[in-house]
Amino acid sequence: MPARARKGRRRIMSNPMRHDVELLGCTPEPLMAYLKALGILRLVSEQKDPEARGWWKNDVFWLRSVLDRDGLVNFFLEEYRPTPIVGPWAGGSGFFGKGNREAVEKLAQSDAPRVELYRRVICAVRAILTEEGLGDKPKDAEKSRLIRRYRRELPDEVVAWMDTVMILQQEGQKLAPLLGTGGNDGRLDFTQNFMQRIVLLGLHESGNPGVDSRQWLDTALFASPSRLRSATVGQFAPGRAGGPNATQGMEGDATDNPWDFVLMLEGAVMLAGAAVRRYGVDDSARAAFPFTVGAVGAGFDSAASSDEAESRGELWLPLWMRPASVHELVQLFGEGRAEVCGRAARNGTDFARAVAALGVDRGIAGFSRLGFLKRSGKAYLAAPLGRFTVTARADVDLLREADSWLDRFRRAAAQKEAPPRFASALRGIDSAIFDFCKYGGARFFQEIIVALGQAERELATAEQFRNKVKIAPLGGLSADWIRAADDGSPEFAVARALASIYDGEGRVLPIRSNLEPVTWDKNRPVWAEKERCVVWNAADLCGNLAGVLARRMMDGARMGCARLPLAARFSVPTDVIAAFLSGELDDERIEQLMWGLMLVNMRDNSDSDGRTAGGRDATSYRVQPSAPLPPEYALLKLLFLPGPIVPERSGERVLWRLARQTGGDSSEAGLIIRPEPRILPLLGAGRVGEACRIAAQRLRVSGLPPMPGPLPDGRTRDDIWSEIGGIRRLGRRLAAALLIPIAVESVDYLVRLVCRADDAMAAEALVSVDEGESQ
Repeated sequence: MPARARKGRRRIMSNPMRHDVELLGCTPEPLMAYLKALGILRLVSEQKDPEARGWWKNDVFWLRSVLDRDGLVNFFLEEYRPTPIVGPWAGGSGFFGKGNREAVEKLAQSDAPRVELYRRVICAVRAILTEEGLGDKPKDAEKSRLIRRYRRELPDEVVAWMDTVMILQQEGQKLAPLLGTGGNDGRLDFTQNFMQRIVLLGLHESGNPGVDSRQWLDTALFASPSRLRSATVGQFAPGRAGGPNATQGMEGDATDNPWDFVLMLEGAVMLAGAAVRRYGVDDSARAAFPFTVGAVGAGFDSAASSDEAESRGELWLPLWMRPASVHELVQLFGEGRAEVCGRAARNGTDFARAVAALGVDRGIAGFSRLGFLKRSGKAYLAAPLGRFTVTARADVDLLREADSWLDRFRRAAAQKEAPPRFASALRGIDSAIFDFCKYGGARFFQEIIVALGQAERELATAEQFRNKVKIAPLGGLSADWIRAADDGSPEFAVARALASIYDGEGRVLPIRSNLEPVTWDKNRPVWAEKERCVVWNAADLCGNLAGVLARRMMDGARMGCARLPLAARFSVPTDVIAAFLSGELDDERIEQLMWGLMLVNMRDNSDSDGRTAGGRDATSYRVQPSAPLPPEYALLKLLFLPGPIVPERSGERVLWRLARQTGGDSSEAGLIIRPEPRILPLLGAGRVGEACRIAAQRLRVSGLPPMPGPLPDGRTRDDIWSEIGGIRRLGRRLAAALLIPIAVESVDYLVRLVCRADDAMAAEALVSVDEGESQ
């Protein structure tokens, strides 16, 4: 044949036809099906086609290789060489005592070429055991010495399996949750069962396996129907584990397809604990294995507080959509990269954050989350806990600001003497983080703030416990948390405004001190030992807001404040106040958000006019209240403003606004309207009319005459306000609303709603202010 023709032929032979085969028997869940996919790809790549590729598509694994559907079946039936998976350190492995040795003996005596390596390994293990004088299961010291010798003397294939089972350390072995407690789960030894199934399938004999083996293989690869046999499969396939309600009748048996078990353990070899080289020394034994982290009892429907304590950990299995080779996957699992804030993920919550922050390897489209949970008596099952798509979530990096505090809270909640409500609060935080990382958006970020606020609330009422565990109040969250949680709801606007209340003169502590016993040391919140001014209790929102207002008025008078300590960095428009007064807002939600938002450091988050420097402006929160703003509120609110009011010329009109801060304790000159302490108790008693009459008198004395105007003989008609009927509920809600900061633009509306503040009067006041003659 001419040289050119020979070259052409070689080119054709070097590019054989490749086939894409859909493996319907290999799905992301359960764990057994996922590991099968890895095993099939590894074996085909190592023993048949080095260029084979595999990927996930529509929850099914696809294989691209020189093998078509029939060729793949024939490869496993005729050519597949089993990996020598042994566990000669465990009592049930078939190497010790009088246990079941039948499978080991048949493999040791087989002359079939495909199990030659298995036979040599078994002989080598027996020789080592004889030299060590071990006829029975080794004890701990003997086991460590034995395992180290196996690693030195047995073939690499066995060492790879051992790396999947355990990581050797000076103090002993770290065991992979994937394979129970060192390659066994209780009395179920995985290596022994692997060898039994190799024998059952006839792979230890020369010639082709029987009809049953072919049918089982067809089911394992392509999910074709076949009859399963009764056998234990361990934790890998919860649906086949048997037990109550597993089938018709009271209880069902465990079922198994031998090929499923064989291919599963062949795939498990891909998850060797090589990640220890990347992570170095870590405080978690589970961190030594790929994509394996500590368990978190959150993020799935059946989550319980006991899951964390009793679980063996979580395994996050990567799903990739691009065809990948075994070499690429070995590197992927070898690194097992999941980083959050520059460190390795330690638990399921960290892993969810890593996924949301793209702190995982490129090319991964998602993860299947599995938990090794105690579910069937004392048995463990690899329970599917949900899917996570790798999608960047804006603001997930903000969570690093709470990391150190959350770590301390997690350790505190795990202590035996910790009240159960702390574990519940921690589970709420983890659940909120999971949901945000999964779905994103302001509403889900808001839930994180609410959960942190609830945890802080538990600490505030557990003085003895918090002092024992030495956990400080949560603080230092940046104002970006407000922006990230802002869903535009009126409840958020009210809670944000309330949480931002402080004293412009710096003599009275911010409103947070009225909710929990805190003070500030170098701009950081610390638990207050003395001078506590907490008034918040188990009452409803209205009662607590009214109590806070009364306390801040009292503290302001006691500290000699020139103005009410009700300055705020955020505010709300009057239509939101109207909706609050009408009972149209969710009071419980406002309270939850208030506890969370007060943890944010709101200092330096407003400009010199008191307007919001970041996030939504107060005027952007618009609602359609069922009733207009009551004039009673406008009348009363003018007595509970955080400073004087100032008339300001705007063209031919004069507008009223709050006085600006001019530095230190001083502000612009303006009309100073003193509050009346008698008003709050009257409102609490439902005597709205009487409270309004007192407010009208105070406004008149302050130089801002209320409506209606005087009688022809000059007598005032302030008593007409006392004719307003009122019920206790309305009075309490009015008292609560007086604490909510309003937008600077709203002052003019309040004045014109209830006062005779026409342009002439305002102009006259403007002249007085210009001349420095404010009252």
